[in-house]
Amino acid sequence: MIKLTQEQRRQLYSGLLLHIFFFIICILLLVFVVPPLFSLFAPFIFAFLMASILNPLVSRLNQKFCFPRKLAAFILVILVFSGLFSLIAWFLYTVISEAVSLASNIQSIWDNIMSALDFINVKLEWLLDLLPSDTEVMLDNIMDSIYQWLQKVSGNFLNSILSNTASITTKIGSGAMNAIIFILAAYFITAEYNTIGDRTEKYLGKRIYEQFSMLKNTLKSALGGYFKAQLLLALLAFVVMFPALAIYGQDYAFLIALFLAFIDFLPIIGTAAILVPWGLFEIAGGGAAKGIFLLILAAAFFVFRKIAEPKIVGSQTGLHPLIALTSIYLGLKLSGIWGAILGPIVTMIAIDITKSHVFDNTIKYIKNVYDDLKGILHRNDNQE
Repeated sequence: MIKLTQEQRRQLYSGLLLHIFFFIICILLLVFVVPPLFSLFAPFIFAFLMASILNPLVSRLNQKFCFPRKLAAFILVILVFSGLFSLIAWFLYTVISEAVSLASNIQSIWDNIMSALDFINVKLEWLLDLLPSDTEVMLDNIMDSIYQWLQKVSGNFLNSILSNTASITTKIGSGAMNAIIFILAAYFITAEYNTIGDRTEKYLGKRIYEQFSMLKNTLKSALGGYFKAQLLLALLAFVVMFPALAIYGQDYAFLIALFLAFIDFLPIIGTAAILVPWGLFEIAGGGAAKGIFLLILAAAFFVFRKIAEPKIVGSQTGLHPLIALTSIYLGLKLSGIWGAILGPIVTMIAIDITKSHVFDNTIKYIKNVYDDLKGILHRNDNQE
């Protein structure tokens, strides 16, 4: 074991403290500085991501078909955004129209819910007769609370739909301005994508640019891979739920399927958390056929998702299922539902950065400090 001099030991510990201080500064920047900057420059960040996707196709058109790069970028940006905005417009129209229709018919839906609860109450009268009087009073109070809660929820839902629709309308101007900036930025960045990269490398220097590229690729792999996997699974839920509900004749099938896809996007929860209680409620309320259909749909999609999920998540993220489960659990415990979403992303970023050898010097410092402390303790034991 090598014995360090006082000067070597001073340099070793000061170097480790410097690395720790730099790491803390990076964490603070990520927590307090990056989110506001991301919100401020969001149109340009998303424009850069769009340009990264379009750049290979623009380069191919430029090289193989001798298309001027700016013309190819202009045509592709127009085509992509025309299709994208048409899809968004159709999506918003369908969602808003179904939501407004649902809000308008909330009273009839409420009457159906009350009828189902009354039916359940009648069917369980024989059980209530067997229970003590105090228990029956307690159950009546619970049912009254449920009635009041459902009335409150139905009223709040209608007010929420109307107020949010008005709020969306007032924000159209701001959204249109951001969309215009997004489109223009996407075109300019796509047209000058290679030039921007060359200039960035020239101004930053090769070493810093390589580290920047490594960080960009890491974030792209982690964020893109994870969200792509989750979006594919949510899309899979929508593709299964919407036709099934529509064929059965369920009202507001599109809106319900969209809600189930959103629930499926959230970690751990899944569509069964909605379909199973809904199915049981339908069976208890006299709708046995619909209840059985919902339970079969929940079970079938659960099995189907469990078969498809490992392949989709594994292919998109490369994260081991046990590590993914641990990161989701820790994130859920630390920060709730957002922590469960961000946990796997942070884990993938940390793993990718570690694989890139960025922390090699820090790890080396920690090992040397450990060896030095162990040597000091060993010498003290020998002296005793």
